[in-house]
Amino acid sequence: MEIKEMMMEDIQKRMSEINSLLESEDADVDALTEEVNQLEARSAEIKANAEKRSELASKIAAGEIGKVVQAVEERKENEKMFEINSVEYRDAWVKKLIGRDLSAEERAALASAGAVIPTMTVNAIWDKLVKPAELLGKVDVSQFPTYVRFPKATTNNAATAQAVGAPISESSDVVGYVDLIPNEYVKLLTVGADIDHMAIPAIHDWIVDNLVGQIRYAINKDIVVGTGTNALKGLATSVTASATAIPATLTKAALLKIMGALGAQYQNGAVWIMTPAMFFEEVMTLTALNDYIINNGFEYKLFGHDVVLMSECSISSKETIFYGDPKAYKVNIFKPLEVKPFETATSTNIQFRGATLADGELLDTAAFVRFAKA
Repeated sequence: MEIKEMMMEDIQKRMSEINSLLESEDADVDALTEEVNQLEARSAEIKANAEKRSELASKIAAGEIGKVVQAVEERKENEKMFEINSVEYRDAWVKKLIGRDLSAEERAALASAGAVIPTMTVNAIWDKLVKPAELLGKVDVSQFPTYVRFPKATTNNAATAQAVGAPISESSDVVGYVDLIPNEYVKLLTVGADIDHMAIPAIHDWIVDNLVGQIRYAINKDIVVGTGTNALKGLATSVTASATAIPATLTKAALLKIMGALGAQYQNGAVWIMTPAMFFEEVMTLTALNDYIINNGFEYKLFGHDVVLMSECSISSKETIFYGDPKAYKVNIFKPLEVKPFETATSTNIQFRGATLADGELLDTAAFVRFAKA
């Protein structure tokens, strides 16, 4: 056994053996002397370690070291609680937004994160912004942060069959581009004194619901009637109305004619877009359509295709129906909706500013047909 691995009983045993060896005339005194010195050093090391263990045990028993460990653990737990995806961080962010007092931990968390919008809020905003029953939930939505260009085939010839391995003829397709450029959609929300009596989670949901609802409505509206100037370019701007008018008295045949005007390649995902007046007062009252209308709460289908209700489909005082594939309409959200306090010298109310950057345009004008009443 090596000396550095020996315990006290091993050292004492070896010392006894060395004492016996010294009685022999042939003993190597120098070597034994060196070994004894090493054994004494190992013995001193064992005694020093024993004293250190005893001192450490006394401190732990007195609670001196335990308090330090507990403080470190508590600090780590607090840091974890105030990550930007936590409820605690969200509540601190809302408190700062409405001017309520913050604890030291909340102030530190917001300062460390740069007071960025909480992950929970970002997710809630997106879920409420892109609702499946509305146009924004059906069109093709992307989230590129800067100016973006999408190809748009102005002439798109059909694929052709040819012999295997034959040279490919040059395509006569003509490809243009749609450039989407940020437009700001903004809403100021004024909060009354009753907000002081609301719980923080309720305030958070109230702010998100109201700001997102208003901005979502503005974007949905512009998908239909946006001019393309500081706004989305809407269907009404891109799709030419059919020369065939919707008859004064709506019929099943007139609706089927609208469906038949759309190319087969767009039929699978097509939706109806019309005003509530057109749908409820004329379409729903046609007894011939009883078997072709599905009502699931406030979500409707006509001939198996979703119906999107938009008051903006009364264009130039004419009831208008759009029918087509919404995936051909491209929307880009350049910046997620952000919420900030809005201060003005003329108001003592609490106000919030919600804003997002977006643009959109129809990439394929053949994907929609448009019919209007005479």
